[in-house]
Amino acid sequence: MRLLVFIGKFFLFLTIMFILGIPAIQSYLSSPDNALNARDFFTFYLPINLVPFFALVFATPIDKRKMVKLLGIGTAAIFAFNLVIIGLQFTFLDYAGEMFNIYAIGRAAFPFLLWYGFTYNDLKLDNDNNM
Repeated sequence: MRLLVFIGKFFLFLTIMFILGIPAIQSYLSSPDNALNARDFFTFYLPINLVPFFALVFATPIDKRKMVKLLGIGTAAIFAFNLVIIGLQFTFLDYAGEMFNIYAIGRAAFPFLLWYGFTYNDLKLDNDNNM
């Protein structure tokens, strides 16, 4: 039952945050120049990773102080991840396609892995209490 509540809360937070991001997504898609620039990085690329991470953290039943700490550390880690991948794409232009594939996989996996790594002990303790 707790898993279903968690999944429901996760999808609720995910939906709300993506709805709030619709103006930025529309701006990016309607732009004639979709080249990487600072505005698009902060309004489109970075939120693609942040939104699922934030939704996972908000849906996890943890202390508010720990939640704020996780959001801060996670935001910094996701920001660094995006900058490293973009930097590698520009540094190794011959392998830009492969770097884009890593980035695409990372956009899906990195927020989940980051959340799981930060909340593993909390999830483990929660499961131990249910037994």
